[in-house]
Amino acid sequence: MTLSLNKFLFSISFALDLAESEIKCTSLKHSKRVAYICLQMADIMGLSDEEKFDLCSYSLLHDNGLIESFCNFTSEYKLNNVEEYFDMVNFAEHCTIGENNIKDFPFLTSQKNIILYHHENFDGSGLFGKKESEIPIFAQLISFADTLDTNFDLSNICYDKKELILNFVKENEKKLFSKKIVDAYTILSESFLFWGDLEYFDEVNPLEKILPNFTIEVPLESFLSITKIFSKIIDGKSKFTAKHSVDLEEKSLKLVEYFNLDDETKLKIQIASNLHDIGKLGTPNAILDKEGSLTNQELFEIKKHAYLTHTILSKIDNFSEITKWASSHHEKLDGSGYPFGLTSNELGLEERIVSCLDFYQALVEDRPYRKSMTHKEAVLILKKNLSDYEIDKNIVNAIDIVFDEK
Repeated sequence: MTLSLNKFLFSISFALDLAESEIKCTSLKHSKRVAYICLQMADIMGLSDEEKFDLCSYSLLHDNGLIESFCNFTSEYKLNNVEEYFDMVNFAEHCTIGENNIKDFPFLTSQKNIILYHHENFDGSGLFGKKESEIPIFAQLISFADTLDTNFDLSNICYDKKELILNFVKENEKKLFSKKIVDAYTILSESFLFWGDLEYFDEVNPLEKILPNFTIEVPLESFLSITKIFSKIIDGKSKFTAKHSVDLEEKSLKLVEYFNLDDETKLKIQIASNLHDIGKLGTPNAILDKEGSLTNQELFEIKKHAYLTHTILSKIDNFSEITKWASSHHEKLDGSGYPFGLTSNELGLEERIVSCLDFYQALVEDRPYRKSMTHKEAVLILKKNLSDYEIDKNIVNAIDIVFDEK
């Protein structure tokens, strides 16, 4: 398939920003502002278009490990508020998780340990004690931009703040930042366009305007590997969905083989299974992990995830089939599902497979409000829904045959 790396990257980064804003209590565009600052610095430093694209990719993905790290931490400790996480957490964990997650991303240049070392300081006082040339220049740039966006409100710019930031940067030369970084920023700081873009970031979308555009041919097999990156990130948001997308993808392969579908359809359904819950990155953990019944407001909130899945994936070129299959996993044959209220004549075999499997997979997993069911118990629940014409009888029967514990 032909893949616009830019559109794919921006779609995925939107999903990650949804999750990160809950954890970090930052505004929604933190990673995008980091990427924008990095690209402006890269332009001054003379990086190539390919290097700029990769720098932007790493910037947008730099906190991807924070989601799983936060889940790991909160499953061990009960927090009174999110801020306690930052007082107690070992930040090195999210760097390590994040570096491991992105190993299959289609970068255009060869870089190493960018996300792993994005919290290093030039003088060696960072998380891993790396210093000076031991820190890759991409990691230095991301650390610099992250520091600025974390410590200063870049959505409200005035002359005094501009000077305050410049003085902060210069005071930290050879401490937090290299001379090369400080010199480049000193030049950038004089750009009125730079400050205007930061202040009106939401309105002008400057990152999309300055990022070099790259389109590549990606075999579906390779794209499946890429989506596995994000299924891990999605599943990492809650301990109760720790393998939901991964297991769904594995089960979808067995089911499409049962129906003897062609190889292209098999791969697309696996990709849709990996990404079907990407919208849940925008669902608060307090709802995902709630042990009791959900209120009407909480149910309304959690139902947004299917809409968000469609919104995120629909921005990717040549992805319409996968988008529909992934975002229709809560549609029902009688039209009572969501987000679109599709009916049986609008739901093909592929959508029905993903939907029924998602229902089944949820039943055989531990959830905060109940223990996992056996295959037999889960199938009984599925069959009860047949009488209301909500799910496909043939697929339920196939699930019973393919996944029978015998």
